[in-house]
Amino acid sequence: MEKLDDEGNFKGKADMFSKRTIKKAEVVTSVDTASEALAVSLGEKAKVDLPYMEELTGKDIDTLIEDLGGVIYKNPLTDEWETADEYLSGNIREKLKIASTYAENHPEYVVNVQALKQVQPKELDASEIEVRIGATWIDVQYIEDFMSDTFETPAHLLNRDIIEVRFSNITGEWNIQGKNADWGNSLVNMTYGTSRVNAYKILEDSLNLKDTRVYDTIEEDGKEKRVLNKKETTIASQKQESIREAFKDWIFRDQERRQTLVAKYNELFNSTRPREYDGSHLKFPGMTPDIELKPHQKNAVAHILYGHNTLLAHCVGAGKTFEMTAAAMESKRLGLCQKSLFVVPNHLTEQWA
Repeated sequence: MEKLDDEGNFKGKADMFSKRTIKKAEVVTSVDTASEALAVSLGEKAKVDLPYMEELTGKDIDTLIEDLGGVIYKNPLTDEWETADEYLSGNIREKLKIASTYAENHPEYVVNVQALKQVQPKELDASEIEVRIGATWIDVQYIEDFMSDTFETPAHLLNRDIIEVRFSNITGEWNIQGKNADWGNSLVNMTYGTSRVNAYKILEDSLNLKDTRVYDTIEEDGKEKRVLNKKETTIASQKQESIREAFKDWIFRDQERRQTLVAKYNELFNSTRPREYDGSHLKFPGMTPDIELKPHQKNAVAHILYGHNTLLAHCVGAGKTFEMTAAAMESKRLGLCQKSLFVVPNHLTEQWA
């Protein structure tokens, strides 16, 4: 009700006594074009609402869809229409598979296939991919092949599953069965292993992202106690590094294996296209006329409204507080949330309130 100076003394009446402090809500009842109707629909409904757009323009839904070709797409999984920035983002490779399957029997999805093909992420080649030993997306057979090639594991031990590499999808752990079966192999006991810990054990530790350690058992006060053998552990660490380097040299050496792994890597980890949010259509009814959000702030609000989980990684002074406040008010107005909760440091509570 009052304006106070820094010392708490009365300075004047609040703005509400002399001017409008809440922007008048403008209700749009009609527009001329489909693109205008889409902007209003996103601002008022937070989605592509074709029946609502039909009311605004007086055009039938089929005409609206035709006018908005390349701007909106029908999602075959949800049977809902989405804007291009939403549909042509996320896991693009997966969406392309789905659209291609539907297009076989429903020709209307051919446009989806064509659009998705144009925004596929650039394929990475082997030189751009670093494969870490122990990566769980690598098939068990490749690890066993590496073990066999590097340690020259006898075929009869592998064929009879006396020595076998296993991976548990439940615990996420690698295990090499029969680690001590190849006891006379110098590659296992000397080149890539030591007299205290052989290469199979070191490989198993490497697969599980563990540093190999060697312990001695001593007796102290009548009780057995395990102590770290620093010398043997250092030697084992050097052997472990040798195995890691050998794996890097081996993994892409074979052309067929390289093609298979590169294709799998791109499928699993290079399929996502980030969504670019546009908040230019947002009008913010009820906001004070003294505040005009900048384009990057409107885009941030759109990200919060449509992206659901958002990190506002802006620098100090970029307007994050207004972005969060505006997003909370719009979420309430659009029915996207009932109550908004802001968690702030104690020293900022008064500033926020």
